[in-house]
Parts: sequence; C-alpha cells; structure tokens
Amino acid sequence: MEAALVGLAGTTVGAVTGFAGAWLARRGQVRIQQEQRAHAEQVRWLDDKKGLYRDLLITLYGWHDSLASILRGEDDGKLSEHRSAAYKWIVEASLIADDEVRSAVSEVHHALLRVQPVVFEGTSATDEWPLEAVEGGHSALEDALRAELAMPGRVGARPRLGRR
Repeated sequence: MEAALVGLAGTTVGAVTGFAGAWLARRGQVRIQQEQRAHAEQVRWLDDKKGLYRDLLITLYGWHDSLASILRGEDDGKLSEHRSAAYKWIVEASLIADDEVRSAVSEVHHALLRVQPVVFEGTSATDEWPLEAVEGGHSALEDALRAELAMPGRVGARPRLGRR
C-alpha cells in the first residue's frame, strides 16, 4: 500500500512539474513574440519617421533660404510655398515625434516666425545676421532627429526576457 501511495505521489509531482515547465516555456515564447512584434513596430515607425523628418528639414531649410534671399534682395518668390509646406510637416511631426524633437521643431518654427518681420522691415549692413537663431535651431533639430532615429537601433539585438 505504501508503494502505491509513493507511486501516486511521484506521478502527481511529475505531472505538476511537467505542466509547470510547459507553462513557463509557453510564457517565454509569448514574451519573445511580443518583443519581436514591438521591435518590428519600432522599425516600421523608424522608416515612416525618416521620410517625414527628411521632408520637414527640407521645407524648414527652404523657408530659411527664402527669408535669406529676401534679405539679400534676391526674392525667390517661394516663401509662401515653403512656409505652407513647413506647417504641414510640423503638424505631422508633432503627432509621432518624441518630446525632444517636438521641442526642437517648435524652437525652429518660432525662430522663423520671429525673424520674418525683421526680414520684411529690412536691416542695415551693420546689423547682425537675423537668421542666426534659426540656423542654430536647425542644428539642434538635426541633433534631436538623429538621436530619436538612433534609439530603435539599440533595441534590435535580442529581446529582453525580464520583468518590466
């Protein structure tokens, strides 16, 4: 009778251990799949952001260049076109960018808006270059964009299987 009870207990412990092992293995697989999906989503957004950020920078530089050409007395006639396109890309970027990029975009945008009246009023040859703040903002924006676009690359190694 004791042998039967020991056998029954051993079978029960073996079944529970087997079930727990299978459950843990399945849970690990699910977590790995979730991490892979999350990484794939980040990579997809990265591709979308690259194109958006490229277009945003091109239009912001176009807006700057139009203002610079007005300052030099060589109006290219594209200020309105560049400004309208920039508004579109600024709104698009604000929807998917992180806080640092949104802040940098806002700084460049406000710098461009602040300098427009100065450009249209005209400046004398002794005044400093009014677009200097815009150019510094462009540099800060490019740095913020590079930092954001570099972040998903670090995730790409192996999915982490720890508690969050």
